[in-house]
Amino acid sequence: MIYPNEKSKPTYFTGKERDIILEIHLNGKIRFDILLNTIYSQFGIPYKILNADLEYINGNNFGNIQLKLKVNEISMDDLEHYLKKYKLVNSKIDITQKKEAS
Repeated sequence: MIYPNEKSKPTYFTGKERDIILEIHLNGKIRFDILLNTIYSQFGIPYKILNADLEYINGNNFGNIQLKLKVNEISMDDLEHYLKKYKLVNSKIDITQKKEAS
């Protein structure tokens, strides 16, 4: 399995990036490790696994995972298209930046 190295972040996409939490429900159509490899290698999106509740049944992955992603508009559109291709149900939450009151 390939793990992202955030210090050498690839610059495939330009634009303003934001942090989101993406929850994906795996339905057995794609393996967990292939999904993570595609997110990082093909789309150049760094991620952190927040939670993974997976089951491996007869060679298929079922369950859900929560990932913290650093995306921009282009990379998010590409990722959503990829998830629709495999009919993976997903939801995303934008993480807001908190600032100190002065």
